[in-house]
Amino acid sequence: MIAPTQAGFSGSITCILNDPKSGRKHVLKQLPSLIPINQIHWTHALAAHVNVRGHQLLPTAIDCNETRRSPSISTPKVVTHADGTLWQCLEYIDGQPLEAPRHDQVELAITSLADIHNRAAGFHKPPHRTLSGWERRVQQLRLLAKSKEAPPVRCNTSDENLMHIRELQIEFLQLINAPGLRDTMHRLTRHTMTTVHQPVLRDCWWDHVIFSGSKDLVKGIIDMDAAGWDDPAVDIARLLGSWQLESRQNDAQLFDLWPNAFKSYTTLIAAGTNFPSRVQLYHDTAIISGLQQWFTWLLTENQTFTNMQSVLQRVTLLLGATPAALKRLKHLQPKCSVN
Repeated sequence: MIAPTQAGFSGSITCILNDPKSGRKHVLKQLPSLIPINQIHWTHALAAHVNVRGHQLLPTAIDCNETRRSPSISTPKVVTHADGTLWQCLEYIDGQPLEAPRHDQVELAITSLADIHNRAAGFHKPPHRTLSGWERRVQQLRLLAKSKEAPPVRCNTSDENLMHIRELQIEFLQLINAPGLRDTMHRLTRHTMTTVHQPVLRDCWWDHVIFSGSKDLVKGIIDMDAAGWDDPAVDIARLLGSWQLESRQNDAQLFDLWPNAFKSYTTLIAAGTNFPSRVQLYHDTAIISGLQQWFTWLLTENQTFTNMQSVLQRVTLLLGATPAALKRLKHLQPKCSVN
């Protein structure tokens, strides 16, 4: 049993299992406690649906030993530990993510996403309806429009990382309290996004896209726990936006950075109206709503994460991208009916 080289943000325990006889590897992963079991069942079925129709791009869950499966769990792909936690075992996808890909590698990743979206389009809706990406944004923007000062800190004030996070929160609030930005937030909450919805991954950032050792092939896209029914533009914004944050080219629009990637995607799939604009809007609002969410988790809800240095780096990158995102949003003319 080998621990992964990088710990994720969710806090769920993840281990790589290595069979010394066969050489095969699998991923043993604790399921997030807040996700209903039938939602996990749906993500397993979605991966199987996509993979059976083409490339094996999504991690497939493995059936467990029937004699050890809890009778209370409705799927043979999930087991219950003695402490009540739920676990799944997934096929291992060998390769590595790319923090700073070339343009052709970005295009490969976007083409792979288009392939997944195409094959997932005919799959049924998940059992639980969750807020779409834009519905969540609207909720967060409404809260931000009311935020005039930093709320009281409920975390450990002796933690140096958390105190740094607090300083970043104050800097963030100074940015969104600039003249005219509250009106921008209110205008954005009246914006209506496209009704193009289907199964999408929703947590597709650069560390989840696995390239081959030669880096000229996408082997798979991992971590489907957040998959659901949403606008496919959410996935493109999440992936391209994560690469833009790492490159710190925050003043550029995503389409200007990777026009061929957008062209490749829209050639392969019907992306709906104003696709590049939708992707950009999802990305820009994700920057500010993402920051607000991190501050809430860390300073108000007192949540803990396994790798605080990575969390601090993520928050710092988001804050660095905030001025450019706010500038673009301020000049956006929201539409109350987009088809």
